[in-house]
Amino acid sequence: MWSNGSISISTFIRRYRTSVSLCTLVIILFLVNVSIHSKNQEDLLLAQNKNAEPDFSITEELRMLRLAFLKWRTCMREILDDHQLSLDDMDPQDPQFSYLQWLVSQADKKRKESEEDTSENFDHLWHKLGSYADKCRSKTDLWHMEPETVVGTALKFFMPSPSDTSATFVRVGIGANVSIERYFKKRLSPESEFYGADPVFLENSQIYSPIGIFFPFAVGNETGLKQATLKYSTERVSSKFVNHIGIDIFFQNLIRKDIIDYLIFEGDGGEYDMMSHLAKGGTLEKAGITVCQINIEYHLPKEMKDPRKEIFRKHIIQFIRDRKYTLLSVTNMGNLRVFWVNTSSLECARRYLERLFSNDVELV
Repeated sequence: MWSNGSISISTFIRRYRTSVSLCTLVIILFLVNVSIHSKNQEDLLLAQNKNAEPDFSITEELRMLRLAFLKWRTCMREILDDHQLSLDDMDPQDPQFSYLQWLVSQADKKRKESEEDTSENFDHLWHKLGSYADKCRSKTDLWHMEPETVVGTALKFFMPSPSDTSATFVRVGIGANVSIERYFKKRLSPESEFYGADPVFLENSQIYSPIGIFFPFAVGNETGLKQATLKYSTERVSSKFVNHIGIDIFFQNLIRKDIIDYLIFEGDGGEYDMMSHLAKGGTLEKAGITVCQINIEYHLPKEMKDPRKEIFRKHIIQFIRDRKYTLLSVTNMGNLRVFWVNTSSLECARRYLERLFSNDVELV
């Protein structure tokens, strides 16, 4: 009891029950709001950090690599006459962004109206792409990036730095030949992991199992029963309906690695599906998967109106616009063997490319 005419606590609570309840509710809502706001700020900061471009100015070597890549990209776009407006190069917060969107749509419309025959564009790019890449590399500091070649093949690669770094090696399309895996097995760290996929089970499972994990199916754009070209050890080739697993499921659920050091894709046609998944904003990037080095074999489309011709042209131009990969080597053997290196990933740059610029830094 309170003395001197004061009311009891119980009387006070009964008299002002509604006010007390409202005050309590306000306090609870305030605390919940503060908690939610704090969580949202943390999520926003995390998203910003995840989407932010890596800082390539950490070392002089990485800064030189970044500048060389930007110059190479400009050179390639000039050669390919790719002066198209792109929203990727514009700020969505710009007050004139809506107007810029309209300009881009008009530029796209005009380009499509004046575009030459798809087949003619494709043939020119198919035969000239290698010389374009070599020219732009020689005109920039990317001439430092001279890849090694697997003996007896057109396969290009860089060794990790330091060489005892464990690597993840993935090959799609084995073709009953594991000489490439044996070559890398001798060069890479013993802790490195090898994964291979091919729908021809008997021959490939026997020779791949001693090297790494083998998956007995084709890898394509989506999961299901689809036609594929099969290659056997006897050089015999046939076309059959076989089980395919989607590229996204293959990497996310089976390989389950954040970084793929070496990806070799010889999927006899499936390569045209693969490129969209590897591109900026593609399935693998959304899943947080980074691919450092890509060797991909494009099989020549022979039909005049084959839609893969336009897919190839668009993917090459898009990869250069994306500022993600650098095209370092193209070998035309009827089919086209293309070697891309991820120059936008700080982790890939540190593992494989930074040391290539160390001599120049010492001379500065």
